[in-house]
Amino acid sequence: MNKFRKILIIIVLFLILILSLYLAMYAGYKDFGINMLCKAFNISEDTDSIILTVLRYPRALKALIAGCCLALAGMFMQSVSKNPLAEPYITGISSGAGLGIVLSILFFNSSNYSVFGFIGALLSSAIVIIFSGLSKFSITKLILIGLSINIFVSSLISLIILVNPLKSYMMMLILSGGVTNNEVISNKALIILFMILMFITAFFIPKLNYLRLDSDLLSTDKKRRYFYTLIIIILASLLTSLSVFSAGILGFVGIIAPQISRMLLGQDYRWLFISNILIGSSLILIADYIARTVIYPLQVPLGLVIAFIGAPVFVFFLVKKGDIFSD
Repeated sequence: MNKFRKILIIIVLFLILILSLYLAMYAGYKDFGINMLCKAFNISEDTDSIILTVLRYPRALKALIAGCCLALAGMFMQSVSKNPLAEPYITGISSGAGLGIVLSILFFNSSNYSVFGFIGALLSSAIVIIFSGLSKFSITKLILIGLSINIFVSSLISLIILVNPLKSYMMMLILSGGVTNNEVISNKALIILFMILMFITAFFIPKLNYLRLDSDLLSTDKKRRYFYTLIIIILASLLTSLSVFSAGILGFVGIIAPQISRMLLGQDYRWLFISNILIGSSLILIADYIARTVIYPLQVPLGLVIAFIGAPVFVFFLVKKGDIFSD
């Protein structure tokens, strides 16, 4: 694929992201938000302006961050595991985040459940990585330990929900995923944290191309490969944890965004880095718009909308995986 075509694809993906942002911030269930867009250029205290600044803008920001983080984390995990169906929650993050959310609702009635989910995600991923062996790191061991922790903790979450029927609806609703409105940290602080993580992530993108090389060709350089693999998995865990903080536990995005990127742009991770940011963000933003408007005034949990969209796409890639992950 020539460079001009890749640039053209990136431009198209960028325009799709702009459209997704427009829908997420300005469009409503009645129209596509021309009036709301005009309100954005006027500083006032009317209802529409308050809706934009207090609800829509922060919501769109967190959806964008969650989509970007999940797509990049999925790309990382698929790269280091050599598995096109690997996803960001492979290190037990989803179960750890879920347990943190459930415990926060159970003991603290916390409106800031996303913080507990973030802490749970970090702790579970740290446990899995440590038990996988820091000195003799093994992807196979990582997957098996992560799967074991996911099964055990998911069973524990189900038990907690069953024995607490008064809070079970709230627990299930929040576990379904959704853009949070907590104010534990400001939006500016969230942006700064996100940008720092993106800068570190971009620095390690060339290492993914290095890890694509056959390990037999680099048998004398195993320590460096282990080091890069470990760092990339830690970065994937941090990205996924930040997505949990922003929008809860959302499936499929971390699988299908890297797959679509690979189909469009090939195997060079320098291009895939950009395309995953654009595709992942667009997926979450569009899904959030659908969740907000499809049965207005009720709101469908964001995770359910993504599941309805992502499941058929996932099945497609599952059938076609041999054609899209070959170098």
